[in-house]
Amino acid sequence: MVKPEIVGRVLTEYRERKGLTQDVLSGLAGLDRTHYSKLERGLRSPTLDTLFKIGQALDIPPHVILKSVEDALKASEK
Repeated sequence: MVKPEIVGRVLTEYRERKGLTQDVLSGLAGLDRTHYSKLERGLRSPTLDTLFKIGQALDIPPHVILKSVEDALKASEK
C-alpha cells in the first residue's frame, strides 16, 4: 500500500533539489498551490496525471519519481 506521507517526502526532496518553492513548482505543473502543498504533507495522494505534471515541471521522468517512492516504501518496511 502506498503511503501518502512517503510520496510527499519524495516530492519534497525532488522539489528542494531543484531549488524551487511550492508556489513555483505548482505553477509550472499547472496545479493549485494548496493542492500541491497537501501532496507534500501527505494529506492527499497524487493521480497518475498529477505525477506526470509534476515530473514535467521538475524535468524528471515520472518513472524516476515512482521508483523513488517504491524505494522509500521498501526502506520504511525494514
